[in-house]
Amino acid sequence: MNRSLTNRHWHFLAALLLVSNMAASFTPNVSAQTQMPDAAGLMREAQRLNREGSLAQASDAARAAMLAGRKRGGLDFTELDAGALLIDLLYKQARYDEARSAAEEQIAHWEQQAADSGRSSRRDSRVTHRLGQAIEASMMAGERTEVARLQGKLFAVVSPDPGLWRILPDEPRLRYDLADFSMPLMLGQWKLTKFEPAQKRDSNTIVLYTQELPGGRLSAEIALSYDEAQRKQSAAERQESADAYLKRHKPSALETAMPDLSFDGLTSFKRGEQSVCEGEECLNVHWLAFRGDWRMDIDVTFGLHDEAKATEQMHQLFAALKWQSAPPLFRERPLAEQIRNIEVAASLANGVAKAAELAEQALPDAHFPEEIAQMQTYIGVDQYRRANFDAARRALGLAVPAWENSFINDVLYRNALDYAADIAYRQGRSQDAVALNRKLIEWQESDATLGWSVPKDENALVNNREGVHLPLRVGDYRLRPDTHGRFYYENLQSGAQIGLTVGMPQSSEQELELTLRSFMSKTLGLQAAGIRKAKFSPRSAVQEGVSAIGQKWEFEVAPLPEEQDHSSKKPVSGAVRKTPTKMTFWIVDRKEQRSMLRAPVTDNSRSSAEADQVAQAVSW
Repeated sequence: MNRSLTNRHWHFLAALLLVSNMAASFTPNVSAQTQMPDAAGLMREAQRLNREGSLAQASDAARAAMLAGRKRGGLDFTELDAGALLIDLLYKQARYDEARSAAEEQIAHWEQQAADSGRSSRRDSRVTHRLGQAIEASMMAGERTEVARLQGKLFAVVSPDPGLWRILPDEPRLRYDLADFSMPLMLGQWKLTKFEPAQKRDSNTIVLYTQELPGGRLSAEIALSYDEAQRKQSAAERQESADAYLKRHKPSALETAMPDLSFDGLTSFKRGEQSVCEGEECLNVHWLAFRGDWRMDIDVTFGLHDEAKATEQMHQLFAALKWQSAPPLFRERPLAEQIRNIEVAASLANGVAKAAELAEQALPDAHFPEEIAQMQTYIGVDQYRRANFDAARRALGLAVPAWENSFINDVLYRNALDYAADIAYRQGRSQDAVALNRKLIEWQESDATLGWSVPKDENALVNNREGVHLPLRVGDYRLRPDTHGRFYYENLQSGAQIGLTVGMPQSSEQELELTLRSFMSKTLGLQAAGIRKAKFSPRSAVQEGVSAIGQKWEFEVAPLPEEQDHSSKKPVSGAVRKTPTKMTFWIVDRKEQRSMLRAPVTDNSRSSAEADQVAQAVSW
């Protein structure tokens, strides 16, 4: 049922006129400043007109509410609700092509918003929901070509892992290679309107099929998941449970009429009952099936008077589902068990190599992005530790995008970014290094970075109030936030750290010396002896105003007796930190604020030169 482009433009114009007319009606004095009605007021008006049955006027009001909501900027829930109401109202009036156009216009608006802000609309739930509505409307309008086009866009927006999912164009069908399962995109009046692929091994993949029957909508939601824990119960035990259920439960006429799932090696249960759907009585039938390590749930609802037609349509849909096998997703041991062993190994002081070895063994059983990311991170860190930077780069190059395509493990994702950035710096790939380092800092937003940002044109963390600039990288050292006002520069390869604290109150030299000696003793396990003080000329963070005043203090240090036998090996990288012979502090005062850089100096001149390089690179 197509309407002309002119007609659609008329309704859009009517929405704009409605905004103007309502504004005039709300203004007591024509000469007074115009007061535009807010989005919420327009939405209430649309809802009132809908209740009264004035659907055309309600549609115009809903469109006006949506447009008014957009003007407020950002994520506006009135805009979302008004947009959904607009599509529903057009659908009720059988203006299906307009409903599809309204849904696509909203999608285009959100996609443009995302593009303008440098984001992606990939997996945007607003977009996928509107695509489902557009597919529904296109099928009602008899536009099967549009249905296919919109389903293709849905697949693109959802962006499933191409190694797990693909569309078979000849039929066309949606195929889940991991489960060896495929399903139609369209079948008679059935059409797929929702697609949510599992992001984790134990999560559900959900697809939704719908069609219109005389008594209302027929919907069939299929959920497919993998559960290694099912191995605790054998196929014989499952069948015994099914038989016991059938003995206890006498099938109703509805359950008997509905089809059974006919896949080989399947244990299934079926239950039908009267229910309530969107405030009205309906019928609901649920299938629960187990096959190997896989579980399938199918939930079907339809109107009370559509039982015969719904039964016929379910037979048609079930016949089109193809599940050739139910392959296990591991070879010898469940992946969950392998991951536990990897995590135990990684938690040990010398366990990085063992964790990587186990990850290599488990890698063929890793299928989902999170699993692949986890294995490749352990492998990459171990290769970094061995100074095999090319191999580490390959592994971490797979880990970082896999983490960003899955549920992120904070610690492992941070390590993947950290080591990938360090390798890029060492290999001279400056552009990659800066991008990874920037992403690492932005990911670690915390109390330490509150009031700080990384400007687009700088490779530094900048204090927005004081103007202090902390380079993200100085030589072989990269910046890491700690807690509020505390940072440190660390050489990942050697494990050497240079601490930095900003925003401290000033104190006298005597008080400061006592504080530093206490810190070295209680925190670092070092006994401080003689001290040498010198002037230090810091790079000022501001061109005008109060300049920064700097000092450099150097303490002779030795381990406290009880600390001499303690190992200082870093678990993650395996780097051994040498015991310092000196502790150097760069103390910078500006206004009433004090900042301080501290560095351990070992018995070689390189550590002292590296610390000096960091001190000179910071803009205080």
